[in-house]
Amino acid sequence: MKILFVVPRSFNKKQMYKEYPLGVGILATLCRQNGHETLVYDGNVEDGEGENVEHWVEDFQPDVISFSIITPNYPVAKMQVLKLKEIYPSAIFIAGGLHPTLFPDLVLKDGYDLVCLGEGERRFPMIIDAIESKEGFHHIDGVLFKDGSTIFNNPMTGERVDLNRLPFVDRNVFNLKRYTHHSLVASRGCPYKCNFCCNYSGTILQKGLSVSPAARVLDELEYLEKTFNASVVFFCDDIFFVKRKEILKFCAGYKERGLSLKWIGQMRADTLDDEIAVAMAQAGCQRLYFGIESGSEEVLVSTNKRLTKAQMLAGTNAAKKAGIRVKTGWIFGLPGTLADQKASIDFMLNMRPHEISIHQLIPFPGTPYYDLPEQFGIRIRDKLDFESFCYGGISDNIQFDYLTEDQLIELYFEAAKRLEAAGYVASDKAKLGDEYLYSTPINKNFMPVFRKISSENKERLNAE
Repeated sequence: MKILFVVPRSFNKKQMYKEYPLGVGILATLCRQNGHETLVYDGNVEDGEGENVEHWVEDFQPDVISFSIITPNYPVAKMQVLKLKEIYPSAIFIAGGLHPTLFPDLVLKDGYDLVCLGEGERRFPMIIDAIESKEGFHHIDGVLFKDGSTIFNNPMTGERVDLNRLPFVDRNVFNLKRYTHHSLVASRGCPYKCNFCCNYSGTILQKGLSVSPAARVLDELEYLEKTFNASVVFFCDDIFFVKRKEILKFCAGYKERGLSLKWIGQMRADTLDDEIAVAMAQAGCQRLYFGIESGSEEVLVSTNKRLTKAQMLAGTNAAKKAGIRVKTGWIFGLPGTLADQKASIDFMLNMRPHEISIHQLIPFPGTPYYDLPEQFGIRIRDKLDFESFCYGGISDNIQFDYLTEDQLIELYFEAAKRLEAAGYVASDKAKLGDEYLYSTPINKNFMPVFRKISSENKERLNAE
């Protein structure tokens, strides 16, 4: 059969790094191994607005069209599925990903024949086999589907996918020329439960973290370097190797194998000290991303971050001292006072990472901030306005009892002013060689999402 995988364009059109969708990649790889023909359409990197998928795939004539959906790309997915159903009325339409897992009934009504819940590596091949054999889906767990006028909801068994039993993703399923670097996943999930974060394995399935051993990760790096001549690899893991022993084993193995590619990872600051940082730098680590979130100890406690400012400073300083470029993420609007928000700007200047990325708090579905917003002083006007649940903008759909919209905008201006005075350059104005960069929703020109701002701030924004 011919299977088309669609990754709709996210609402945030301007991404600093573009990664190919490994979750879709492993499904396409498994389908190819079973003799099927596959095509992956990634709306985030293809030409145009990423909405003209029907023109891009017109020669493929798919039997099955599978959408990979997260909350920020859900509105685009709704539009695309209707267009494609008109062109391919006999195709079977499948929705999978975190958003359909959280809202299966809502998604099914958009025109899909089946919703695949949770991790798809085991059940998606079963779904394809059932379509090919025409035996139906009643025997498959973790699916919501229509049979005539009746909707069936088969609950998930809760089984975890063993990452070590999966094949490497065949990167040839992607249009590789569209991507600036390669990507890899060494683990799935997160053992922490920050109030602002949602990932399927950790916060939804409550199964914590599943980690591949260092040897397997090194095997895949070697595969990428030798097969695709990869020079830079981004680890998409929420956290790169939690255990110190595995990090050191990975670093030693990197040198033993004579690998030369560079890599980028995401870590918690309390995982890093001088020994680990030096070992990682010598093993090809080029950049590390740390989620700092806030410069207020009180806010860090209330968000269940389980990190202190001292730990964050120690970790980021160790990375910088080892020659690793440090990128940090910050959230304005976490529950707290205006003084708590301003403390983040002070902490940025004290820490002085190479890159600073500032976002508004987004109470993503699946988090306590979405499920129980009133308990935290958060007001969501329309919980189904999914276009507003995306980093990179300011939305009046999400408001805070403890912070007005004007105060939030003032915070962005204050941060920009103080950072530029300290030598930082806005990322959308940066030139090659600029060492210190920052980004906020304002300097990324997301003007369409400023639905309601004061006339004073509107004049200031237009002047910018």
